[in-house]
Amino acid sequence: MQRPYRLSCHCREIAIEVDAELSRLVECNCSTCRRSGFLHWKVDAAAIRLVTEKRRMSTYIWRGITEGHHFCPTCGTAIMRSGYPGGRVSLNARCVEGVDVFTLDVERYDGRNDMPPGPQP
Repeated sequence: MQRPYRLSCHCREIAIEVDAELSRLVECNCSTCRRSGFLHWKVDAAAIRLVTEKRRMSTYIWRGITEGHHFCPTCGTAIMRSGYPGGRVSLNARCVEGVDVFTLDVERYDGRNDMPPGPQP
């Protein structure tokens, strides 16, 4: 598949194009990633273009106010995470259309033990 890559949520209400190399994918086992199945693909925000009309996305803020877990409010698909240094965002590579993620190289990150926990009740 050629660049730009197209990503969309399950109901296709939100679609974006990304002009970046599809590489350095990371699977994390932290409390949020393991539940959502998010497969991290970090890119510069400038490489992303909204394809659909502007749509509302829901955001879950957990550890810090500058970090957001963005997902479609209709189908619940986790699409993007923000709050990374240097103007980067993490896209969910599982949302790339026409790509079988089982054919891609994926690194593992032990977020469960490496990242500090969020606020405790």
